[in-house]
Amino acid sequence: MTISIKEAYMELEEPEFRVLRVIEKWLPKYEYVPAEIIEKHSRLPPSRLSRSLRKLGELKLIKRSLGTLIGYTLTYMGLDVLALRGLVVRGIIEDIGEKIGVGKEGEVYLGVSPTGEWVVVKFHREGRRTFKHLRRTRSYMANATRGQWLLKAKMLGEREFKILVELSGRGARVPKPVGWNRNAVVLVYLEGVELYRFKDLDGKSAERVLWDVLETIKIAYRDVGVVHGDLSEYNVLVVEEDGEYRGYVIDWPQYVYKDEEHADELLKRDVYYIVRFFKRKLGANVDEDEALSFIKGESG
Repeated sequence: MTISIKEAYMELEEPEFRVLRVIEKWLPKYEYVPAEIIEKHSRLPPSRLSRSLRKLGELKLIKRSLGTLIGYTLTYMGLDVLALRGLVVRGIIEDIGEKIGVGKEGEVYLGVSPTGEWVVVKFHREGRRTFKHLRRTRSYMANATRGQWLLKAKMLGEREFKILVELSGRGARVPKPVGWNRNAVVLVYLEGVELYRFKDLDGKSAERVLWDVLETIKIAYRDVGVVHGDLSEYNVLVVEEDGEYRGYVIDWPQYVYKDEEHADELLKRDVYYIVRFFKRKLGANVDEDEALSFIKGESG
């Protein structure tokens, strides 16, 4: 039986969190942090350290090296638990609930803020295969090495939080960011359905949602200077507001700056793909070239 993030979190005491933090701190230097470094910097008695390492291993929060030298590394679950700890300690969330989504970027959970409001907690879990692709197509991943996947997941958590702060501050229809820690981003909960699963849009409603998306992409491009880079029916959320369906663009960590080499190509791909989806599946009457000109400020 697979243990949940919350279940693992509730099993831990401060010594276990201390061990996790030591391993995390030394990961930039070691793929597997040597046991003697963990012992030195955790400052735990040998017997207590041994119990902590055993518990963390049983919960699958750390992994031991298989070679002659004893060392440990974090798993994604270990990083998730550290992020959850940071979010709770900083008063960003009070509790975490059920998993509500799994994608190529990570896992998404419901959470509760200290004021009792629902939030979304997204844990970035980009894998090695994803990063091989990103290193070829994204300048910010150009220097990634094999020992840095967990560190890159942390970087992308911060990256997504900060771009959402900029976009939401400009009036873009994106989830409002609440906070972040390590690879976890906390967002205001939007009660909606991903576009690919939505079946109730007529032509007029579909065009309204599409223009919401295009307006957000326009704000991102012209006001913030970025391109989403992976726009599709899987990262558009349809939300009912005041009796109307509106569109929100989600999943932003892979954005590129508009002056980067492939930015225009990515923008055109984003716009053409999403417009054609709305035309083909939902009966929207929008021209791809006109939509692209609208975003770039060449018309409208």
